[in-house]
Order: sequence, then structure tokens, then C-alpha cells
Amino acid sequence: MDMKTWLWYGVLTSITAAYLVAMAGVRSAKQHEVSHHSRRMIVACTIVGIWLVAYVLKQVLFGRERFAGPDAHYWSLYVPLFTIHMALAVTTISLGGYNLYMGLHRIRYGSVGAMSSRLSMHRRLGQLLVWTFSGTMATAYLVYLMLFVWYPAS
Repeated sequence: MDMKTWLWYGVLTSITAAYLVAMAGVRSAKQHEVSHHSRRMIVACTIVGIWLVAYVLKQVLFGRERFAGPDAHYWSLYVPLFTIHMALAVTTISLGGYNLYMGLHRIRYGSVGAMSSRLSMHRRLGQLLVWTFSGTMATAYLVYLMLFVWYPAS
């Protein structure tokens, strides 16, 4: 396998791992296991950081992938899907960074539990993040399938 393929596998594997760890963290929060929730979310954010480095490295070394399908599918399927994916990804990373800061700040200063004073925002953003991260993952796999399975470049 060439380096480009390894980087793509690294990108997909790391973001999938981050998603699974984050969902385990959500489950911990629902069960009121604060220490498990905290650790899992820190691990998920670390994996997202690794994903970001791998993705940027892939972009710098190899550039953007080209859509090899028909022009009609490019404008009617790929561009809208990719636009939605990018909007969800930027929203997820922004909200996730802010929510991580809020969670770490509250733990550092002794406030524990999502119902504590001023932590309800952390909980609400977390609920929104579940949806944006899930949407990001779904659209990421659809973009991958469009680029490499359904319309592969020759």
C-alpha cells in the first residue's frame, strides 16, 4: 500500500475511534459516571487531534481528491453533500472544543455534574454535539464512498 492509502485509512480509523469513544463517554454521562465521562471525552478529543494532524498531513502531501463521476452528479450530489459535511465538521470541532474547555474548567474548580450551577450549558451543547458528530460521521463516509467506491478516479 502506498502512503496516501495509509493516510486515508488513518484518517477514517481515527475519526471512527474518536466517535466510538465519545459515544461511550455520552453513555457514561447518562449513567452519572463523571470520572469515566471525563476520561473518555479527553481520550476522544485526543484522537480527534490525531485525526486532524493526519487529515492536514494528507491534504498537504497529496492535495484534494477529485470527484471522478459525471458533472451532473458532482453538482447535484457531491457538492451539496460535501458542503453539509464541512458545515457539520466545523460546527462539531468548534462546539467540541468549547464544551471540552467548559467541562475541564468546571472539574478544575470543583463543580461536578451537569446539573450544577451553570453546567446545564455543557449538557445542552453535549446533546447538540451528539447530533452534529453523528451527522459529520455519516456524511464523511458518504463522501468517502463517492470518491473511492462509487466514482473512483482511474
